[in-house]
Amino acid sequence: MRHFSEKAYRSLKCVCSVAYDLAGGNTLFQHSTRVVVSQLSKYASLNEDDEKSYMPIDVAVDLDRAAGSPIITGTMAQLLGFRLEPLSAAVAESDKLSERDAHKLLAEAMDVSQALLAAFADGRIDALERKRLRVELREVIRAAETILAKLDEEVA
Repeated sequence: MRHFSEKAYRSLKCVCSVAYDLAGGNTLFQHSTRVVVSQLSKYASLNEDDEKSYMPIDVAVDLDRAAGSPIITGTMAQLLGFRLEPLSAAVAESDKLSERDAHKLLAEAMDVSQALLAAFADGRIDALERKRLRVELREVIRAAETILAKLDEEVA
């Protein structure tokens, strides 16, 4: 017996799609892992034929690295009731917090705002708009996590 709802398991497939986008697409990502694009597509597919195809752990780690953020492992942690926090020593951009970080966060937030406004333009949010919103929101989260990590590093 599985311990989570089907909706929870489907969320793992949705985040795969978002992570592919952040990594430059599954066609590009296939060169960074051991799985080919046809199999990668199944990991993000919500079709009945692919409902039992989930990404192996090592491929998920490869994808999170390529996406620049622990999107998949973070979602798995949330399903278990945990959250991930960056290690201050593992800051990707170890330079000090700067105005560039503020501009990056604001630019990503503006992308979210524009995507939301475009999605609401016709009165409903369709599947493609949901996918774009997920990508844009993950980019804001990544920018915010970078700032948090830099703040933690400055204290250490």
